[in-house]
Amino acid sequence: MTLIGYLTRTHFAEAAIEDALPEEVGSLSSALVLVEDEPGNAAVCARVQEALGNTTISLARTDADAAQQEAISRILSALRDIRTGTLIAIGGTVAIGQARLAAEQAARRGERLTLIAVPATLCDFGLARRVRLSHGQPVVCPRPDEIIADPTVLEETPPRRLAAASMEVLVHAIEAYASPVYHPPADALALEATRRLTRWLPVALASPTPHREALRELMAAALTAGLALEKAIGGVDALAHPIKVELGPDILHGDLHAPLMAAMADFNTEAVGDRYATMAETFARTTREPHFSTTIGAFARAVGLPSSLREVGIDRARFDRFAEMAANDPGALANPRRLTPGDCRRIFEAAW
Repeated sequence: MTLIGYLTRTHFAEAAIEDALPEEVGSLSSALVLVEDEPGNAAVCARVQEALGNTTISLARTDADAAQQEAISRILSALRDIRTGTLIAIGGTVAIGQARLAAEQAARRGERLTLIAVPATLCDFGLARRVRLSHGQPVVCPRPDEIIADPTVLEETPPRRLAAASMEVLVHAIEAYASPVYHPPADALALEATRRLTRWLPVALASPTPHREALRELMAAALTAGLALEKAIGGVDALAHPIKVELGPDILHGDLHAPLMAAMADFNTEAVGDRYATMAETFARTTREPHFSTTIGAFARAVGLPSSLREVGIDRARFDRFAEMAANDPGALANPRRLTPGDCRRIFEAAW
């Protein structure tokens, strides 16, 4: 068992759900478990319930369609109903994000929630400073008190979803490193996350059965990239967010990230200097590409992901609307270069 104390207390190991979670919960009589409705999460929830056999567990499910404040109010009401201050979030961005927002709202009321995150995907460990869900604005929130990072939760993840989630992690690492903010520890974490992810994702996808070492390394890469987010993220999320909002959950973030990151890299080059070249050197690959944008595209194709918005089925007729929304998105402020609606339109065209 590895215990990591940077930013928050994190248990990282296979079977951490069975070994570390009961120890952290202790003799607690009851807890609320918030579960995200995604493939594989029910099995993770069953493991959590079995591991906490001496604690009465009440279940709540996330509702991605509910208004943000309505969802948070439901969680806080459910906690009051069972008279507990312990919330265990199982899933990814939605479950852990809603749980953090609930903890933030409780804190403003002078109440204290204990939040335990059990990531069931690679996308979100709850380590970024701000939470942003769907139509909401970014909100500074408390990080989870504990993270239970158990790579075996990935064994039921379909390969297509594993690849898309990994691409999302990779883009966050790239953007953290490319940010002009001076933060040497985060830079080192971002490079290490990239090296580990590009080395092990192809291995995990090529294996006909769950490859435990590869899955462990992918989760380690996701955790490392999450720690690098202490520095900053860039503007790719600002471009992807309007598409997700308009086209809904059938579009995976990771499908959008590869083509948008490639086009954004060309746009940002003059502001980033040699950082993209340094990042390209960490990619595990056998051939060298002339530009960082082509490095990203080649990696996306190698792991079966689209390298253009055309392949994702995005309609170019929507680009003007997407560009206006992206330029006004709060995430655009984090990009190394200022983004105007015209810039965003040109990036969408390049990604198409």
